[in-house]
Amino acid sequence: MATKKFKYLIIGNSAGGIGCVEGIRRVDQKGSIAVVSDEKYHTYSRPLITHLIEGDTDRRGMDFRPRNFYKGHGVEPYLGYRAQDLDTDRRLVRLNSSNGGGGHTIRFEKLLVATGGKPFIPPMEGLDLDGVTPMINLDQSLGVKKKLSRVRNAVVLGAGLIGTKTTQALSHQVESVTMVELADRILSPVTDAVSSSMAADAFRRSGVEVLLGNTVTEVRGDGKGRVREVLLKDGKILPCELFVVAIGVRPRTEILEGTPIALANMKVGGGIDVDINMETNIEGIYGCGDCAHAHDFVTGGMRLLPLWPNAYIGGRIAGMNMAGSSHQHRWATNMNSVDFFGFPMVSAGFMLKPEKKGFEEITRKENDCYSKVILKDDVIQGFIMAGDIDRAGIYLGLMRDKVMTTSFKKELLTDDFAVVHLPLEVKEKIKQPIMEIE
Repeated sequence: MATKKFKYLIIGNSAGGIGCVEGIRRVDQKGSIAVVSDEKYHTYSRPLITHLIEGDTDRRGMDFRPRNFYKGHGVEPYLGYRAQDLDTDRRLVRLNSSNGGGGHTIRFEKLLVATGGKPFIPPMEGLDLDGVTPMINLDQSLGVKKKLSRVRNAVVLGAGLIGTKTTQALSHQVESVTMVELADRILSPVTDAVSSSMAADAFRRSGVEVLLGNTVTEVRGDGKGRVREVLLKDGKILPCELFVVAIGVRPRTEILEGTPIALANMKVGGGIDVDINMETNIEGIYGCGDCAHAHDFVTGGMRLLPLWPNAYIGGRIAGMNMAGSSHQHRWATNMNSVDFFGFPMVSAGFMLKPEKKGFEEITRKENDCYSKVILKDDVIQGFIMAGDIDRAGIYLGLMRDKVMTTSFKKELLTDDFAVVHLPLEVKEKIKQPIMEIE
């Protein structure tokens, strides 16, 4: 195996990895950088993989950065290589080609692990059938797109963010789609009962069958190696030529097995333990994105926040720190913005009011619009906006800057609430982008 040495090694070519490259180059314009990914593709935007199925974009339109990005930033990309055998003492990692080709050994001074997540696949019969797939990367999206011509019925297991986005995309491409969710509501991590019900109604109005409190227990084939139908817990059989498993994603941390790098307890979802600088317990080794924890400015603790913007900003912070600067990742929390069949929804922070002293919630529901703000001692700790999301940016700014809302709390959910209601010292500050704050 050939051996090369780089000042910076980044394992991961998605939002966190690209953020890291740009963070490094903000501080260090000359240090050598290598980016490793077991996917063979130029960096692409993962949130767009369902849009590819739907036909809203093509492969080129999914590029996260221009095709000259690596060259322009002095990066040597190792695409289609799997990183393994990480040695933190000797500062080296071995790469093996994903297609069975040759390998490399890379030595590094600073390392970022941004390996993302892997789909959780529950044990059940029939998962090896053609037409059964997760949906978290480009290859899976391209695979589904190739199969669409022979798909009449599709079943999606899971109604989280991945499941709902996949369901929406498929609903425009096949005759029928059924979304099956074990919980009593869809989008349970990012909604409350009211907003979830409104989102589910948007799916049903668009012809999607939504089954709650149920799950798939068996996948059955047609005798030719293809999926034919799935069996539900309640005994119902759903015919399908495509079965998408979208139950959830777990941190991908296999590369750290056998190393002294600390991982969080599985009771809190696992993932790489990092500090607010995105550094692990091993000096010079960092983690970010779906595989690592991040500081939640609402709860004040470290936890998994598997969101595209969080991955990018976490990588950017890590990159600047790897290059010798000093920055903290202080502005992450559970933030989501979605639009299903023309029904938009934004949520951030707490979705449900904690049963603790000082917390309160105010809500408003009118026609097809719903809004809720959760406060603690008059400081916003979370909000949900559904149907009308125009003021989401104001609420997020108030929450981020821990602004006391006492003087204008009664106006928070009124139709005309706007920046004009805010104290003068607050108005300009909440408009400041997180990029500038960092």
